[in-house]
Parts: sequence; structure tokens; C-alpha cells
Amino acid sequence: MINIVSKNDLKTCIHKVRNAGDKNRSDEKYNQASVLVLFINDKQKKNSSILMIKRKKNLRKHAGQIAFPGGRREKEDFNLKETAQRETEEEINISKDNYNIIGNLPKFFTGTGYVVTPFIGIMKTSSNWKKKLKPNLIEVEQIFFPLADYLLSPKFHSREKPPINSSMSMTWAINYNNENIWGLTARVLVTISAGLGLREFPPCDDI
Repeated sequence: MINIVSKNDLKTCIHKVRNAGDKNRSDEKYNQASVLVLFINDKQKKNSSILMIKRKKNLRKHAGQIAFPGGRREKEDFNLKETAQRETEEEINISKDNYNIIGNLPKFFTGTGYVVTPFIGIMKTSSNWKKKLKPNLIEVEQIFFPLADYLLSPKFHSREKPPINSSMSMTWAINYNNENIWGLTARVLVTISAGLGLREFPPCDDI
């Protein structure tokens, strides 16, 4: 297992998964969106964590779900990278000055009508992001930092049927402190795990 996920590790991962996104589909019926998978490396503790959020339970879509910061592309966004940066700042008050984006994974399609591009970043060690971190209480119930060692370990990845109201046929799931990480978020984590050489690549038959 990789305790600290370095910049070079992530570059290699992104290269390996460049063809490991979803099946080829037409984007026309899907809303464009992006998320930011933000790694935080602690050299003293010799580990990496991943910033994640729990969405408010009263939201119209993805209520109560564990997710990465991100959302739907707006007209003013120059590209999907800018979407991920804007949404991250809106949701948790962390601007792009606090992290470096290493690259992005291929497109992932969701059962709720989105085509999502995940961007991968590392928090700058020189940043005082901890003092700035603040959840947008309209959208975000909680911010937490699971260890990458746990989230990316295949022994915690399971393939199962989605919730009854989901339009997906199957989903990946990761249980973390009694929180169920599933759907797109889990699949992105499983894909990163495969890109780091920790497991095989996941199938693309979720929807």
C-alpha cells in the first residue's frame, strides 16, 4: 500500500487511467460537471488523506451523500477545471491558490444525468488552508479527511446493488465510519486505486 501518495504517483495514475473512464456515450443528454479529488500529504505522520464532504440532507439532488467538492458547469466557467475550482471554493472556502491540480481522469457518467470529469490535486504544504476551511452550510453538512490508505484499499471496496430509487444497475461502495460512499464517488476512488496499481480496473457497467 502507498502511505503517501506523491505527485509522481498521481501523474502515473492519471496516465494509466486515461482510457479507463466510462463507456463511449453521447454527452448530449448529460449535464457537464466536475469534481476535485484533493490529496493532503502529512510528511510527519507519513500518510495521505483525501478531502471529502457530506452533502446536506435537504438538497434536491445527491442529498446526504458523501462526495468530493464539485458540481455542475455554469455558463461563466471557462472550462471544467474552472468549474471544479469554483465549486470547491463555494462549498468549502478553499481557493485554487491553496492546491496544485495534477491532471484529470476521463469522463464518468451518472444515473442522475451528469457526465463528470474528476480533477486530481494536492494541497500545498505552504498553504494555511486549515484556517480558511469552512463548509457552506447551505450545501455541506460536514468536511472530513479519510486516510487514502483506507479508501484506496481493495479490501474495503465492494460491488453491490444500488439503493432502490437509483437508475444504476450496479454500484461500487466503500464503508467508512458507518458512512456509505457509493456511486460516482466510490467508482472514482476504485479507479484511482487501480491507476496506482493496487487493484484491477473496475467494470464500466454501472448505468
